[in-house]
Amino acid sequence: MAGEIDGLSRLVSRVRQLATDTRHVERPMRAAGEVLRRSIEQNFRAQGRPQKWQGLATSTLARRRRGRGRGGPQILIDSARLKNSISYRLVTEGVEVGTNVKYAPRQHFGYPGGAGRGHAHTPARPFMMVQPDDVEIIAGIFKRHLSR
Repeated sequence: MAGEIDGLSRLVSRVRQLATDTRHVERPMRAAGEVLRRSIEQNFRAQGRPQKWQGLATSTLARRRRGRGRGGPQILIDSARLKNSISYRLVTEGVEVGTNVKYAPRQHFGYPGGAGRGHAHTPARPFMMVQPDDVEIIAGIFKRHLSR
């Protein structure tokens, strides 16, 4: 019984130490951010995970064949700007992963479209997906960090 209390005391002491000194969590937070960034990159390579994204419209494929786009048949890879913009940063609460590309929400969530040029329907192609394996990897990073 006393061993359990001693272990608990050490744990509480360690948690207090970590809570007051954010430098202790910078390394695992950076590692978590990198895991997520790479996972999103893999989403682009796989053309959607866990479900494949809806294919490109015939008009988009025709435009790309005429040379008005460099992506070929790959989805969300016309110029690779969106794919290459994925980054992470450390914040007080943890790590944020995202993009600064203005059209990213339209591509991720989709757009219903409407009348007029430039208002075409865009199917949702969720590229900022966290995979179950990512959660396990990140949990392992923090478990190893806390066991030191």
